[in-house]
Amino acid sequence: MSFHDRAPLRRLLHGSCPLALALILSACGGGSSRTIPTGTIGTTTGVALSTSTGTAQIQQGANFVVTATVTNDVNNAGVTWALVGGGALSNVTSTTVTYTAPTGITGASTPLLTATSIHDTTKSATATLVVNGLPIIEQPITFFPGNVSIPYGAGVVLSGGLAPFTWTLNSGALPAGITLGTTSTTSFVSISGTPTAIGPYNFQVKAVDKNANAATVDLTLEIHAAEACLLNGHYALLFTGFSSNIPTVGAGALTVTPTGTITGIQDYKTANATVGETVTGACTTRTSNNGELKLVGALHSPNYDYATPISLASGRVQLENGGDKDSGTGQFLVQNVSAFNQAALAGDYAFEALGAATNGARMGVLGTLSLDATGTVTAGRLDANGATAQTAAALVGTLGVPDANGRATLQLSAGAQVYKFAAYVVDADKLFLVSVDDNTAPRLAGFMTRRSGTFDATSLANPAVLTLWGAAPGIPTAVLEMGRMANANTAAGTADFSIDRAEHATGALANAYTGAHYAVDPDGRFTLTLVAGTTTRQFVGYLDGASNGYLLEAGGSNGAAGLLEAQVAGPYNSTIPGLFIGGTQFGQDAGPMVLLPAVHFSGGTFSASQGSGYYAMDAATGRGLGTVSITGLGSAIFVVYQVAPDRVRAMRFGTISRSGTVEWYGK
Repeated sequence: MSFHDRAPLRRLLHGSCPLALALILSACGGGSSRTIPTGTIGTTTGVALSTSTGTAQIQQGANFVVTATVTNDVNNAGVTWALVGGGALSNVTSTTVTYTAPTGITGASTPLLTATSIHDTTKSATATLVVNGLPIIEQPITFFPGNVSIPYGAGVVLSGGLAPFTWTLNSGALPAGITLGTTSTTSFVSISGTPTAIGPYNFQVKAVDKNANAATVDLTLEIHAAEACLLNGHYALLFTGFSSNIPTVGAGALTVTPTGTITGIQDYKTANATVGETVTGACTTRTSNNGELKLVGALHSPNYDYATPISLASGRVQLENGGDKDSGTGQFLVQNVSAFNQAALAGDYAFEALGAATNGARMGVLGTLSLDATGTVTAGRLDANGATAQTAAALVGTLGVPDANGRATLQLSAGAQVYKFAAYVVDADKLFLVSVDDNTAPRLAGFMTRRSGTFDATSLANPAVLTLWGAAPGIPTAVLEMGRMANANTAAGTADFSIDRAEHATGALANAYTGAHYAVDPDGRFTLTLVAGTTTRQFVGYLDGASNGYLLEAGGSNGAAGLLEAQVAGPYNSTIPGLFIGGTQFGQDAGPMVLLPAVHFSGGTFSASQGSGYYAMDAATGRGLGTVSITGLGSAIFVVYQVAPDRVRAMRFGTISRSGTVEWYGK
């Protein structure tokens, strides 16, 4: 299917078994990236890289020659080389370099090698090299519980070592019906089957590499009784996507019983219709931690694939019955029903909803408000970009009484502009927002979160991860950014930013904005000016906590809006323990959109159901750079940021015919 056909490209990735991990050399600077297992690797329209061994995977202490070729290289100027991470460069010329891998490695090390054109420094190739040392299985590994009579799939990934590997069950017993994929000779082994008996099962798996070096891991797998659905209780859902290539937003509240019966309510807004209705339906488990939500409404009956982490308190959804017309993705969270009243929701909030105006141009609306115990907005301010641009506009409004589903109507007025939302209560500190006004109004979806205290310049003192979503005319349309704020000087009101940008088919890594000026008001509203050379960008935002809140670009052409998320303190490791689920967040194009029910970040290796890749993590910033390959979508450069132990944000770069995406990973 050609992306130029504008048909939605969707992928539900079932189970928990990743593909064999493939090495990818990535390049950026004027073109797409692709995987070529031998010969030239990481070719772009600007720079081509190849190694003397036909791969960028290397054993510790070994060496290979890397060659760079630059297209339209005036006077054959060649490239300059730079290495970040372990190893050494020697025999350096303008076209070749010898890389020697370090020794003393346990697991895998992922240094970055960059070749930059001397004639045109906008053309460069950044290669993720993989240095394999002694094999290791990162611990602890936590498996999602299984259920009797429900197909189960999980796996173990090791890093380092020299293939082929031999996998064995070293001790203990697997659950009846579950087997170890002993025929595997790769760095991944599956643990799969259909369990038949309840109980905890403890066992040890062992891998031996070609050099007779061994790695073991102790594992526990819980098998529970058969259940119709993993989910049980009250859940709020937020959805964004496309209908006939027009941005679409939705939200809902679902009550799921132990037998999988669903009752609830949904709001759904497209360019042609605004739907608000009750729904019924059924939830079923497909395998391991994912399944299907089938909703039935009088006007709209979506079927969602879903995945949930071990806590069952959150998850990702993706529309599965949209055909070539509809696509979309989103998240759900457990609701606290004790917050379904105006008194519990009284207090101060920051909010943001992003989406599109009626002409499809992207935009965002954000602000701050105070609610009293009757739901009246007693104070507030609002900013918006796009055609309905507003600046610190005084805000009034009301929040209605939440119903039994936690749904209330939120109406906000800023001057002549009126915004009508359905607000779905998650808990006393968070609500989902979705537009419910008529079809002449923007289609917006987002969050409202409780604000804590007053603010000043010290409120941006801590590092934070920045994510921006926007779009522009053309194919592909997405204009995405992800970066980091750090080194704040609160006395001067300055901070440094490093921002990665994925725009159409091109990308720019680590754009530096040094000494960006900011100012913070007591209600959390802040302004930010980024300057690099002749480029000046103006932002406005609202904080709900220290270095945490919402922002948008004022006057930008892409309607960019997004989040500022406080980042947990480093140092950051290339292994982030735990089982993550992931999926596209705020997709800016009808495709691609993905749902990944099982993801591991281990030793610089990204392993997922139907996906794999490598990244090199900066211990000082929590930023990883590498490449990822998703079945059906090909390979692409991606940057990954660790926000917290249970939150990872990633941005995949686009190609000449496919938009980039932002994915959220949580556990």
